[in-house]
Amino acid sequence: MLPLLRLLSLALVVLVPFGVVACGGDDDGEAGGDATATEEGGEEAAPSFELKIGPVLPLTGDLASFGPSQAEAARIAVERIQEALESAGVEDVTVTLLDVEDDGGRSQAGVEAATKFVQTDQVNVILGTMASSVTIPIAESVTIPNGVVQITPTSTAPEITELDDDGLVFRILSSDTLQGSALVDAVADAFGSDATINVGARNDAFGTALKELFEQGWEDQGGAIGQSVTWNPEAATFDTEARRLAGGNPDGWVIIDFPETFAKVGPALVRAGGWDPSKTFMTEAMRNADELTKIGAQATNGLRGTAPTSEDAPAREAFDELFTQEAPDASLTGFEGASFDAVMLAFLAALDAGSSDPGDVKGSLQAVSGPPGDKYTFENLDQAVAALLNGDDIDYEGAWGPIDFDDNGDPGSAIYEVWRFDGSEVSTEKTFTFSGSD
Repeated sequence: MLPLLRLLSLALVVLVPFGVVACGGDDDGEAGGDATATEEGGEEAAPSFELKIGPVLPLTGDLASFGPSQAEAARIAVERIQEALESAGVEDVTVTLLDVEDDGGRSQAGVEAATKFVQTDQVNVILGTMASSVTIPIAESVTIPNGVVQITPTSTAPEITELDDDGLVFRILSSDTLQGSALVDAVADAFGSDATINVGARNDAFGTALKELFEQGWEDQGGAIGQSVTWNPEAATFDTEARRLAGGNPDGWVIIDFPETFAKVGPALVRAGGWDPSKTFMTEAMRNADELTKIGAQATNGLRGTAPTSEDAPAREAFDELFTQEAPDASLTGFEGASFDAVMLAFLAALDAGSSDPGDVKGSLQAVSGPPGDKYTFENLDQAVAALLNGDDIDYEGAWGPIDFDDNGDPGSAIYEVWRFDGSEVSTEKTFTFSGSD
């Protein structure tokens, strides 16, 4: 895990020298400066704005094994933006990534962190957070009422799609509406479509929604649900729930949980008897070899699961190399590209709009994330910047994936994998692709 001292010094300001592409602009560099306004000579004014991004991520509590790396990915994105602006010769564009606020995996802490960013720091964009159970309260209590753009890197609850958000909430990972189908397909391949499956889940926005999606999809295709169990992630013990979940001699199990909670649920299932991790499917939050190893072999050896993946994403290989080089002390979990792309897209949208006003940024996010337009990755970000300054359309191809935001702020397609843990490493067994219409 990354030292907290480094995480708490992530504030970065990008302000680069004037060059040949820039043709002037407001001296005060205010947010919302108009990049299309003309001067006396009829030339377009250079863009002039500050884009302030407030990252809310879990450094402690649930998903703390992922949060620090997400923070590092955001930092690296800002550094790449600085280089691209410098290369393109743009003055008076400032991108400020504020110090990370720790949500601790708790909704109250997340709301307080986002409120501080909006009311005190006057950010244009909230980056965050990871858990849907925190992302949704932030959206409903802070970003939507205050008209601030919110981009969550990893929250997948279907409820996010349905938020009455005035187009302000976006996400990089796809909705669990697709993962429910991925789980059904993977479990059917493993146990047969008519198998009896016991299902357990944490009782929060992520767990209960995905549990319902899987159970409905499983029964619709001819399978049977044996035991259906939920638990309070805050509970001190899980023995009662574990005995129910382990019972009934099913063909297999589906368990939807986070590492911090499964560290207690897993051993309780072992104590209950009758449960077999090699006959159990989990989800992306458990795809972390370090965390699975800590929990212990009896509760994890042979576990499988489904997860959205950036495997074969346009810039995945290059990003992994960059991340390993720039953040050598951070864990590369496979999900870092989500925060990286969120920051990149926020910047490109602001540049496209010539403004950091959230209303302008939200209006350009869909445009810069997908067709029409030439495709660009972070490796030729300077060319994407030049194209936007020239008034051309661009299609950003991400470290996580193509993105291609739809009208709901969801990515237009998703690749899923079936992963397996062999006691020391996580490997990919197969991948399959869903479009947003599947």
